[in-house]
Amino acid sequence: MAFSCRRVYLCLCTVYVCMDVSAATFPGSQNNSSAKFFSTTTPTTSAIENLLKGYDRNLRPNFGGPAVDVLVSMQIASIDQISEVDLDYTITVFLRQYWRDNRLQYTGTNKSLSLDGRLVEKLWVPDTFLVNSKSSFLHRVTVDNRLIRIEPNGNILYGMRITAKIACPMDLRKYPLDEQNCTMELESYGYTTNEVTYDWKNGSASVQGLLNLELSQFTLVSYDTVLTKEVYETGTYARLSFSFLLCRNILYFILQTYLPAILLVIVSWVSFWINHESVPARIALGITTVLTMTTVITGAKHSLPKISYIKAIDVYLGMCFLFTFAALLEYAAVNFEASSRTRRESKGTRKLLQKMKSAKEGGKKEGNEEGTKAKRFPLMAKKQAVKESPKDENGTATENSQPAPAPPRQVNCNQALKRIVLRTTADPNHVDRQPPPPPPEPQHNNSTNVDQVEDLGQTENGPTPAARKRPHLRKRPTLSDVAKRVVTNRSFNIKVKDVATIDKYSRVLFPLTFALLNVAYWIGYLT
Repeated sequence: MAFSCRRVYLCLCTVYVCMDVSAATFPGSQNNSSAKFFSTTTPTTSAIENLLKGYDRNLRPNFGGPAVDVLVSMQIASIDQISEVDLDYTITVFLRQYWRDNRLQYTGTNKSLSLDGRLVEKLWVPDTFLVNSKSSFLHRVTVDNRLIRIEPNGNILYGMRITAKIACPMDLRKYPLDEQNCTMELESYGYTTNEVTYDWKNGSASVQGLLNLELSQFTLVSYDTVLTKEVYETGTYARLSFSFLLCRNILYFILQTYLPAILLVIVSWVSFWINHESVPARIALGITTVLTMTTVITGAKHSLPKISYIKAIDVYLGMCFLFTFAALLEYAAVNFEASSRTRRESKGTRKLLQKMKSAKEGGKKEGNEEGTKAKRFPLMAKKQAVKESPKDENGTATENSQPAPAPPRQVNCNQALKRIVLRTTADPNHVDRQPPPPPPEPQHNNSTNVDQVEDLGQTENGPTPAARKRPHLRKRPTLSDVAKRVVTNRSFNIKVKDVATIDKYSRVLFPLTFALLNVAYWIGYLT
């Protein structure tokens, strides 16, 4: 009897050893009879060692069989440091991956096993990586932020907390009135779709935590999850894409860029209400606004990448700079017109004084000559007086004839100058315009030949009558002649009656034009 019991015990031990060897030889077997017994009453270390006995972490589940399905979900912790200069953003996520490994099935309890993260080094995990990541790291404070949870049926949950700087190509043509679409892409590095497949666990609901995010410069509009396949030289790989749409908050840029630029343009218009004779005040105001506008433009460009196309903020700041510079040029035009008018008035005054002086000198000279002749030749002077005396009806000179009236009294030059200065001071726009001198009388010369006719065939007022009769003798106008006609044409001469008129028109045209351009700018970029 004892011998038979011993034989039964040896047979049972042999069967158990054979089953253990079979499980160790074929780790991917789907036979549930290979599930290990796990008892909560046994020591933990021994139970885990028994669970991992014969496990090879270098071989994926279902090795040589169907592909492993990996489900992914994420919890977004934060999205920050969205940089327009580097075209990237920083994101912190809790990444969770789910798959089944039948080699880790156990019996004896229905509870899942939450193991230490360091046990990952002994298990097979998917080689998931971030496709568009520039840099990333796993948080290790106070220990590695990783989670391993194993269920009795072999389902595994692998979670980790990672922070990554991910590239985000941006279209900044409408900056800062733009919207940017950024993505986060996950993919297997070495397993093709024949070995490992990826999918979102619950579709768009697989990504959580976005509604609780607070971004400094953006507002999260929407997000989406996509499953695609990418073909490389080494094969076809499954890719998971998570994209989100960000709308930039404009209030910050209105307070920091747009409002200062508008105020600088308005300050430049203050010069239109300053007297044009206050040269230092208007020049200092114009140059200050231009230089300050240049500083604002430089500061705005520091937060942007060096890209070739024009952005919306460049258009607006360029427009404001042109308005401030135009206000400075407006005063240059006013000052030039005032200086030209002053020169014309002084020139007219000098001409008038020269004429009066020459007339006075001519009258004195003529009177002196007549007095000298009368002293030297008294008889001739008496005869001349008789000739110039009035005669009666018979043509004889009367005895009581009176001499010719004396010439008018000479005008004092100093008094005339004072009257001209007073008249100019009372009316600054008054200019004494003398009639143009008569054209010189043509000198008739009977010995004019054909060559002279050809030379005089063209005048400033057009061809001469002789040239009109003989078209072949007309002289063709040169380029300089045409230019002189355009310059001397009265239709091109803009006459300003008052210098202050330029400032009056500028007070209306500048604000009106600026307001219309602002309306066109905001409508064009916000729609």
